[in-house]
Amino acid sequence: MKFDNLLCVINEVASDFLFLDEKVIDIPTAGKFLNQLEKIIEEAQAKKLDALKRVATGLNGILEKIILNTIDQKEGCNILEAGITTMQEIISSYENTGTYEGNIEDFMKSLRDTTGIEGDKDTVSDGAGRLVEEPRDIGIRVDNNPAVQQEDSPVMEGRSEENDPAQEKSQDVEEETEEKFEIQDESLLKDFIVEGLEYISEIEVNILNLEQSPEDKDYINAVFRPFHSIKGVASFLNLNDIRDIAHDLENLLDRARSGELSVSSILIDVILDGSDILKEMIDSLNEVLDGSRTQPLKPDLSELKSRIQNIDTQIEEKGEVKKVGTILVEDGVITEEILEDALHTAKEEPPKKIGETLVKKGKATPKQVAQALRKQGHQIADASTIRVDVRKLDDLIDMIGELVITQAMIKQNPSITDTTDRKLIGDISQLASITSELQRTSTSLRMIPIKQTFQRMARLVRDLTKNAGKVVAVEMEGEDTEIDRNMIDEIYNPLVHMIRNSVDHGIETSEERVKAGKPEKGLIQLKAYHKGGNIVIEISDDGKGMNKDKLVQKALDKGLINSSDGLSEHEIYRLIFLPGFSTAEKVTDVSGRGVGMDVVKQAVEKLRGKTEVTSSEGKGTTFISCFPLTMAIIDGMIVKVGHEKYIIPATAIRQLLRPAHQAYNNVVGKGEMLNVMGNLLPLLRLHDVFKIEPECVNPWEALVVVVEAENRSKCLLVDQVIGKEEVVIKSLGDGLKAIKGVSGGAILGDGNVGLILDPEGLFQLSEQ
Repeated sequence: MKFDNLLCVINEVASDFLFLDEKVIDIPTAGKFLNQLEKIIEEAQAKKLDALKRVATGLNGILEKIILNTIDQKEGCNILEAGITTMQEIISSYENTGTYEGNIEDFMKSLRDTTGIEGDKDTVSDGAGRLVEEPRDIGIRVDNNPAVQQEDSPVMEGRSEENDPAQEKSQDVEEETEEKFEIQDESLLKDFIVEGLEYISEIEVNILNLEQSPEDKDYINAVFRPFHSIKGVASFLNLNDIRDIAHDLENLLDRARSGELSVSSILIDVILDGSDILKEMIDSLNEVLDGSRTQPLKPDLSELKSRIQNIDTQIEEKGEVKKVGTILVEDGVITEEILEDALHTAKEEPPKKIGETLVKKGKATPKQVAQALRKQGHQIADASTIRVDVRKLDDLIDMIGELVITQAMIKQNPSITDTTDRKLIGDISQLASITSELQRTSTSLRMIPIKQTFQRMARLVRDLTKNAGKVVAVEMEGEDTEIDRNMIDEIYNPLVHMIRNSVDHGIETSEERVKAGKPEKGLIQLKAYHKGGNIVIEISDDGKGMNKDKLVQKALDKGLINSSDGLSEHEIYRLIFLPGFSTAEKVTDVSGRGVGMDVVKQAVEKLRGKTEVTSSEGKGTTFISCFPLTMAIIDGMIVKVGHEKYIIPATAIRQLLRPAHQAYNNVVGKGEMLNVMGNLLPLLRLHDVFKIEPECVNPWEALVVVVEAENRSKCLLVDQVIGKEEVVIKSLGDGLKAIKGVSGGAILGDGNVGLILDPEGLFQLSEQ
């Protein structure tokens, strides 16, 4: 028997209790604990862990006593702490030995002595899936009408059967009291009303965000949590109708969170309608408090409950694939009468398809039928979409990567390369073609639009500008551009830093913009597009731009550079990526702490990408980030230096040549240079960098690969170019990941490992 869920919830309770401020339990905290204990009691009952159930039930009652101030907070928290420890001991014992032979009677006795709570009676359901003790055990009324007491059940603290006026009333009067709402604790109810309305507002904001980004689990959780809190506190206050609705809506969102239920317009409508009803009911409690009504609102919940119960059927009906004839009627091509006649004709022997029948009767053209079939095809494609566990997808792509490597090894096996069997050679080529197509298809499975990330950026801009007192609009372009799912999370933080920089350093206040002759509202543009084998993301603002003199002076003051002589405009703008560089004149929540753009550079380089910045003073700044589409595969040129093979990323290669003798120069102060199409470029000897013996020393006897990084080019000297291949990237492990000039490795066709070169790192190595 597994206890992972129980152990997790109990540890969560212990953690939450440990971090309580001064061990004070308010209503929201109590609601959270009650929800957690509810899960523990349900699991314990299902697994027949009686000792655990008794302790958890006792703690349930303790929480209610604490909130009602019928027990000292400190004393109650001490019992809670002891009970949590006892629960941990019980579940730990079951985990290790499959049984619990300890004694909980001492704890249960202290519970009874202090509070009068038994904690070991039978439990019943309160109607929302929550197990509680019978009213006689916990001293709290849990029936739908708190004014009515069962025979022999105790009443609230401070009252007894002898002095309870309700006991002296006639049956008729007692029936009248069933219609009156009794406020047990006005202060607690007021707190719940305030917090409940705040929760509803939070739900309304996040449900609209969820509609725009239905796959965003953060938004689902942001809607789920308020319902969860409302349910817990309403259950504690015996507001059963509110509790039931919150519980039902919470269950829907839990299904959406687990992927069992898709986030559709139908689900959004149900959640919004449910939150509206909750808001009305909580508002009515306020009216009860101020005396404008005697009874809380009791709306007819049958329709909402029916919609919640049948939501799967509603979604299926809405997603039903329409028939070709129906589509033609909706498009106005034919009438219902023509369709009925055609259906009757199509059933005659030999049976025909409806489209064929309509064309033969001259009621529709082949083009119109084809368009209807195309529309139906789109519906079928949508209806046949399935959810796949991400881990399974990753495993599939990893195995296809291994297949690509194995196929390359087979192809380069000497037994295959030396064979004269034409059929075998043809079969190997066919295998290579299929493997390559399979690799491309599997990679596309993991590609998702960048739209969701852009929307998160837009929301970040709204939050930042609100805090900064600025007015900024956001424009997005290319949101449908696709990128590897694994890259999405990785690029988020760099983009956040660039957005923060644009809002804080770039966009001016409304007053400053008006003085500068600009529109009062600033503009940030997010743009994404594919270029070569990469995705390019541009973040532009129409702010004040960068002052080059100020950038240089700041770098000099901080000792980041020794001199500004010879710095190009591009190099000046790149100063902002140096660690510790900041032009913020004051520290804010957004920036000015000396950390920021250097983090961007490190994060982008980690992803094998690069970031450039352009700016025009008074007009704005643009950050251009270039990332590979996927982290799994790289298109590269395999070169040989001595006995070693290296892979140069294809995106960095600009030219391949064998230089003439007269193109070689040794320039004083600059070292070896090659004249490439009229430009003198530095020569970088790979055999010197990696300390290996080359086959060729003279450049005019070897080959040169011109590569580009950081907007500059250098010539890499190699002995031989083997060819261009797509290779599967393999990590070099933690011990080798920090080596400059190398970004990873790949298994080549001969079974050996080739190092993937990092041009930017090589440039830095050659200049040290």
